[in-house]
Amino acid sequence: MTTLAAAPDAVNSETSTAVAPRTSTFAQVADKFSYTFPANSITFLRIKQR
Repeated sequence: MTTLAAAPDAVNSETSTAVAPRTSTFAQVADKFSYTFPANSITFLRIKQR
């Protein structure tokens, strides 16, 4: 799972990276699952097929 999240007015600059991708593992995927996404974010899920 890769998530980009920051405050609505966040801006990246040469000296500050307020918006940066965070990679993590979400291991509780089943036929049906729920997940609460962070506010002001976009999340990419890569789900491996069994």
